[in-house]
Amino acid sequence: MPYRFGRFVFDPDRGLFSAGAPVPLEPRAADLLRYFLENPRRIVTRDELSERLWGASFVSDAAISTQIRAVRKALGDDRTRQTFIRTHPRRGFSFVCPVEQIATDLGEEEAARISNGLARRPNDDAVPADREMPAPGTGRPLARLMALTAILLAIAFGVGFWTRIDGTAPTVARPLSIAVLPFDNLSGDASKDYLSDAFTEDLITDLSRINDAFVISRSTSFTYRRMGVDAATVAAELGVRYVLEGSLRIDGARVRINAQLIDGATNGHLWSDRYERNLSELFDLQDNLTGQIAAALRAELRMADNRRQDPEITEDAWDYALRGNVILYNHQSVADYQQAHALLSEAVSLDPSISSAWGGLAFVHFVASLAEIPGVSRPDSAVLSLEAAQMATQADPMNAEPYWLVGAGYVRTGQPELGMAACETAMALNPNMDCGHVCAGLVHLARDEPDMAVPFFEHALELNPRFRPFVKERYLGLAHIQAGQYELAMAALNRALAEAPTDGFANLALISTLALDGQTAAARDLLLRHLERSEGEYPNLSSMREHFGWLGPGVERMLSGLRTVGIADG
Repeated sequence: MPYRFGRFVFDPDRGLFSAGAPVPLEPRAADLLRYFLENPRRIVTRDELSERLWGASFVSDAAISTQIRAVRKALGDDRTRQTFIRTHPRRGFSFVCPVEQIATDLGEEEAARISNGLARRPNDDAVPADREMPAPGTGRPLARLMALTAILLAIAFGVGFWTRIDGTAPTVARPLSIAVLPFDNLSGDASKDYLSDAFTEDLITDLSRINDAFVISRSTSFTYRRMGVDAATVAAELGVRYVLEGSLRIDGARVRINAQLIDGATNGHLWSDRYERNLSELFDLQDNLTGQIAAALRAELRMADNRRQDPEITEDAWDYALRGNVILYNHQSVADYQQAHALLSEAVSLDPSISSAWGGLAFVHFVASLAEIPGVSRPDSAVLSLEAAQMATQADPMNAEPYWLVGAGYVRTGQPELGMAACETAMALNPNMDCGHVCAGLVHLARDEPDMAVPFFEHALELNPRFRPFVKERYLGLAHIQAGQYELAMAALNRALAEAPTDGFANLALISTLALDGQTAAARDLLLRHLERSEGEYPNLSSMREHFGWLGPGVERMLSGLRTVGIADG
């Protein structure tokens, strides 16, 4: 039955209309609006929304807030005016605009006109005195069954759409949205289909952990099995920007996995890779393989989305958060950090419930505590980073990413004994996120436990070997220096320099390692070459201690090696 409120008409079967024009509203937001309209003027708690709309006993506050914002935006409302949806702190929400249910005995043509918002009835702003909406769980069982069915279909298909007057349902691609098609089993043995199916399911699960990505569910993705449909068609039908497809081939004792990411708009290839393992290791390595692909895709999705961003910035907190994090994730210069800081700061000022915005700010402040970022760096940047990371975890306790920044923040502020709990939470929420393992490694470094730090850095490199691996190699090299394992340290630091030849920390750490290993001439030769590249800016030990001392006793050992090649204390 249609509902009318203010200038809007909402028909559960036809969508939301304003003065006859359809208003875009995604399925989950439409379900939320319908629930409010069925329960006007009553305070609805977050727990009730979690149970009724998500079918779950716990849904993060951020997820609910996202849908509240979506409904408000469609209605031209906001948290300041609260014309339609009112927030009751610590209690819930209520729909405060007068609501009228439109009678269904008007005749088919007139009912359609009213449903489309093209006709108005007398007293359309009044709420009939005898029309009291039943409490949740009572009355209109058929309507509630239909609502539940609509919700389940929305969950099952995961497609963003709004319904036109003519009944068609055009899809609209969301930012950072992807469908993972079933990986083909190319082994020639149908009995091995379960391996490719299981791999696809795990990959969908891992990608779903990317907090700001929309991932089509397994039940929809698997409907494309053996259909031979190209990626552009899939993207158009499902309303996603990107499609991942691949294959799994078993050849004797080996299994080979191919994956490729495709831009649904152009049908162009953005990324591809191949992984080969022993078949006996497949199940042991399945999580690792899917984690590697998910981590690589995470970088590629963000970079691809960055290339497609409209340069016009809208006055929307989520737009600011997305743009700020895209810039941050692909930073190339100090200016990128400055721009990301401005966007993310604006995002949290407009809406402090966006976890990803706080997380991005935490990272900016973390970097600003290590290197000078004009207009951003402050004496208390490390403290600001820790506080922002804690705000991010409070905004969304199920978001794994900010927890590693909490752990690293405790290390950076000289409290490593407090950091491991946050690192463990990050790894528990998302075992395939490399940063959680880096976090644990940093805690062990700062606590003078290099042998315990090494496995975490090595596993982080396994999980995400393609995105800025030199950072993890630097930490790994420092751990080996701290443990007196100079050959291993040189190997790690040379790998770091192979990707980032001008990285100052890696160069100085390698110079120190050579000196500590007794290769003084080679150390001095490398120092001279490093100084030539850095335009003669001569380092001093006091400055390095100030910037890197938080990493633990390994830094002092590194500085002792640099002292032997003539670098002074200050």
